[in-house]
Amino acid sequence: MSIQNRCWIELDRSAFAHNLNVVRQLAPDCDVMAVIKADGYGHGMLLAADGLSSADEFAVTNLEDVQVLREAGLSKPVTMLSPTLTAEELGQCFEYKATPVVYDYTQLPALEAIRPETQIDVWLKMDTGMGRLGFAPEEIVRIYFQLDKYDGVKSISLMTHLANADAPSRVENQAQFKLWHSWLKQYESQGLHFRRLSILNSAGSVNFPDEAQDILRPGLILYGVSPCTSKSGSDLGLKPVMTLKSKVLSVRTMPRGTSIGYGGTYVIDTDTRVAYVACGYGDGFPRHAPSGSLVMINGFYVPLVGRVSMDMIAVDIQELPVEVGDEVELWGSSIPVEDLALAAGTIAYELLCGVTNRVARIEVN
Repeated sequence: MSIQNRCWIELDRSAFAHNLNVVRQLAPDCDVMAVIKADGYGHGMLLAADGLSSADEFAVTNLEDVQVLREAGLSKPVTMLSPTLTAEELGQCFEYKATPVVYDYTQLPALEAIRPETQIDVWLKMDTGMGRLGFAPEEIVRIYFQLDKYDGVKSISLMTHLANADAPSRVENQAQFKLWHSWLKQYESQGLHFRRLSILNSAGSVNFPDEAQDILRPGLILYGVSPCTSKSGSDLGLKPVMTLKSKVLSVRTMPRGTSIGYGGTYVIDTDTRVAYVACGYGDGFPRHAPSGSLVMINGFYVPLVGRVSMDMIAVDIQELPVEVGDEVELWGSSIPVEDLALAAGTIAYELLCGVTNRVARIEVN
């Protein structure tokens, strides 16, 4: 491996299987639909599919993702969570064993036009409180029977999505569960036959495993990152797949009173050594990470000082044994990405998906 004073990510393929096993232990009787959208949450969709090969199914965003997976040899079912498809493209779902999620009236004409010889399974999405995609509960029966009469629709499953599962004490969670279960109790008397039911995402699987139904839809947790505000990945027994690393570009002894970086927002209060690390917001390190955010060099936690630049950050190393060329962990097993995200006022999803193309990717294990 040749890394020329730039940052890179290391991707631990074996961590995928470990994290999938953790998910299965949360709800042993459920299947797992591994969510690998957004290029596998920034890890690489094909790498994620390979590392999670023992998942029961997969979920992506659209048909283009499915095509890539099929061309790579993946044979398991794949759900498209938010597809916008023509009738012709929906017909391709038969060929690709792809299952679209139906969430809007505008999708119905294309579904009606599917030829019966190319029948496909579909998911019907109910909005129980997310306020995003999906039909209102009172619309579901009518949409169900409309889909059921289409010759090209083979089976119908039902899903919903939790808006606050990462904060289990929020009363909105119980409101969504109550609405979901009361609706399910009613539909049984109305002649509806859903192939499968699904309600839990990553945070829901962790915080509400008793609510699990036929299939879980985990995403972030499979990458070794906690989806919960009160628990870390290590608390959940997870292993991070991605580690962001870099090298020390320069080490300088800075006199008391020196301001560091753009805007002079941080001023050294005593003579100290500062290391400059080759990673900035041009690589995906969060620009709003404040002074005091930690990185690791040679096994030592050291704090960020000053503003994040496009290509580098500065850290206070005091008298620690740090030299030019030393390796730096920006996030990974020692620096949880969720901790950095919290400090920067964002979420781990954004950091993982935001690693830029100029960052080298190295597969390990």
